[in-house]
Amino acid sequence: MSALNVISIAFVYGDNRLLGEYMTHWITTFDSEQWLDYERALLLVVAIILAIWFCLCLFKPQGKLRWSLIILCCASFLGLCFISRVNALQLSSLLTQGRNIEILDGPYHYGRYHFPYTSAHGLDYRELRIGERVLKIYHSGYLMNARCYQRFFSSNEFKGHTQLRLYIHWNEREIAHKNAIIKINTPCILRIDSLSNKRI
Repeated sequence: MSALNVISIAFVYGDNRLLGEYMTHWITTFDSEQWLDYERALLLVVAIILAIWFCLCLFKPQGKLRWSLIILCCASFLGLCFISRVNALQLSSLLTQGRNIEILDGPYHYGRYHFPYTSAHGLDYRELRIGERVLKIYHSGYLMNARCYQRFFSSNEFKGHTQLRLYIHWNEREIAHKNAIIKINTPCILRIDSLSNKRI
């Protein structure tokens, strides 16, 4: 008997002993605010550059020009990291303030891929079902931000019928199709929670 069945039976019959055997809680599996490997790599490069530079300074004093080049190089890497973090905080503010955010909650089903010639607007997309809703997931070129969850389009990281909760910011985008301008709504998934059932 699955954990969800046990919990359902326990609620119907009021059997707290069955409820005591399982603990259910939501686990965040993706958050657009989380640190990216790209950002960690930038900080690591800066740390390596500074470590090598200070080792060189121990053996030979460096001139102002070289110091200026090192400072400029480190500032450039840190600036890229800073811009990326500001971008992350902007998306996080959308989620915190609930601006144009839709929350979908239900069993997950990874749908089929639609080729451009079978699509109404000539765009390839992946079907994704959360509960009763069916989403069209487009490739990353149509997302409003590179931090939106992108992997649904090409890969499946969750088991079928897993309970998921998606926090989606909808973005309207214009595309050209057959000499006409078409508006499509693209989902930017800012956060994904999955329901965990643990035996206790």
